[in-house]
Amino acid sequence: MFRRSATEALIQEVLMGDYLVLEVDRYAVSEDVAAGTGCEASFTLTNRTDPTKTRTLSGRGVGFVDAIYNGLIEYYAPEFPSLKTISFTGFSVTGQMETSEFAGADAEAVVALKVENSEARTFEFQRAGRSLVAAGINVVVEALEYFINSERAYITAYRALSDARDRSRPDLIQRYMGQLAELVNTTSYSEVIALIQADTPT
Repeated sequence: MFRRSATEALIQEVLMGDYLVLEVDRYAVSEDVAAGTGCEASFTLTNRTDPTKTRTLSGRGVGFVDAIYNGLIEYYAPEFPSLKTISFTGFSVTGQMETSEFAGADAEAVVALKVENSEARTFEFQRAGRSLVAAGINVVVEALEYFINSERAYITAYRALSDARDRSRPDLIQRYMGQLAELVNTTSYSEVIALIQADTPT
C-alpha cells in the first residue's frame, strides 16, 4: 500500500491556493432493482477552489459507486488523462455498530476504497458517515480529487523545471527534479508528459 501523506503534502505545496477541492452537495440515485437495468445517478459537484466551476453531473453504472465514478470520469478524464489509467481494486463497508443511537440501522459506516495506478501502486481512501450512499460517493470523489491534483502538480513542477533549465538555475533544477521524482509515484507520467508536449508551442 502506497503511503500518500508525504505526496499529498507535496501536492499542496506545489499547487498552493490552486489546490482543487471537490465536494458533493446533493445527489439523486435511481435504480430499477427488479429489472436489473443498472443505476442512474446525478449529483451537484461543488468546486470549493473555484465555485464558478460547480457542475451537475450524471452517470450510469451497475450500482451507485459505478455510476458516480463514470460521471466523474466522463467529465474530468478528457482534461486529466491519468484518470483513465486508474482502477478500483478493493471496496469494503464496515459498520461501526457501537455508534448506533437506536436499532443499529443508523450506525456509522466506514467505506474504504482501494485504487491502483498505472505503475501498480495501490492507494487507499476512506470516508465515514451515517449515510452509506453519501460516504460511498464522497470516497470516490476524494480519490479522483487526489489523482487530479497529483496530475496538476506534476504538470506545474514539470513546467517549472523546464523554466529553471532555460534560466540555468541548478538550485531550482534540483528542487523540481526532487518534486517530480515523488509525484511520479502517483501520476501516470507518460500520458501527462505527452499532454504537456502537445500543449507546448514549438
